[in-house]
Amino acid sequence: MSESQELYASVNYIKHKVDAIEKIEFLNLRSNKALQEEYVALLQADELLLRVYKTIDGSKSQKEIATELGTNEMEISRKIKILEEHGLIEIKEVGKNGKKIHKYSVAEKAFKLSKI
Repeated sequence: MSESQELYASVNYIKHKVDAIEKIEFLNLRSNKALQEEYVALLQADELLLRVYKTIDGSKSQKEIATELGTNEMEISRKIKILEEHGLIEIKEVGKNGKKIHKYSVAEKAFKLSKI
């Protein structure tokens, strides 16, 4: 087997393992009503936090979110940090300039929090 075929097989194996772990995480989350209530309370208690959460779409930078919501980047940075600490969002990619793009975590799939 060539090196590229071995690499492809290894990456494919890792991808399938990650997918399986995400399915297990989704099932565990979906059955955790207390955590769902905690997330809903967190988002409902802070209007800007909820707006930032709803604006995250896997393509916008912190600066773009700040512009869209009409606030400063520092405030958005604080809200993103809270969302990350609670496991509601995760980094999707980091651009060449260090610009981070966030996406929803599996908690969105389990609880549909963006519908709040």
